[in-house]
Amino acid sequence: MRLSPVTAAMLATILGGPLAAADRAPFETVGSWAIERRGGETGAPACRMTRTEQDAQGEIARLVILSLDRGGFTLAVADRNWDFSAGARFAVPILLDGKPGGSTPIWTGDGQILRTPLPEAIVPAMLAARALALRFADGDMAVAAPDLAAAVAALRRCAAAAPSRPAIAAEPPLPARARMATYTVGLALQAGLQNCGMAATDAQREAVEAKMAALRTEMAPYETAIRAQVTKSRGFACPTADKEAEFQEALRRFIALSPDEFAAAIDRQAGAAPAAPVAKP
Repeated sequence: MRLSPVTAAMLATILGGPLAAADRAPFETVGSWAIERRGGETGAPACRMTRTEQDAQGEIARLVILSLDRGGFTLAVADRNWDFSAGARFAVPILLDGKPGGSTPIWTGDGQILRTPLPEAIVPAMLAARALALRFADGDMAVAAPDLAAAVAALRRCAAAAPSRPAIAAEPPLPARARMATYTVGLALQAGLQNCGMAATDAQREAVEAKMAALRTEMAPYETAIRAQVTKSRGFACPTADKEAEFQEALRRFIALSPDEFAAAIDRQAGAAPAAPVAKP
């Protein structure tokens, strides 16, 4: 997926993405769905199921995630062609076999992501439906979800499973996820500057390297895993001409803010939610 640096960090922060690999473990695979669980000392673990769609070139074009935590479902859809303002809210009906499935859920947009808590009442009908789609103002968008009922059954088994207990002493805690997201943005910026010929002064390039050096000691135990996930799952590509301004803004903020301030900015964007939804996208 051609995610912008900030949006990639948002995926990691909002959805508990694979950048926190040590925090999650595979649970089961059902068809094209991958079910994962996040461990915890008490209570049921948070579980999610993920399905990706690829284009003809093998790049990820769409991502569908259904998560289950404390008995509630959250549906997230990411599409590389979207560009929502962080925290924007939309009323988008879910179509089941071509018909609206009950009340219209309110979705929160964030770059290339839309997410919504699913009303429990819609879940049985959604599992029984042959076709799933989202109804936007400019037309319906089909969401491929084969083997959905079987995958959700595995998701429920994941949530009901007893938390695993380590047989050895616990490893040191992961760095704060937001700081890991900040480091990921830095990796994307470095790649853009080194491999894509993005415009930057020598001072800007030096500042990026200095910021990354300040974080590298903390991230060293996870460097290989983070880079592997960036390459495998995030699909960073050179920014296109229409993304030049976004890249330059990310570069400016990354340099101007301390790592903690930059992480806090990501958190504020992720947590922003206007009081009332706006019109459908």
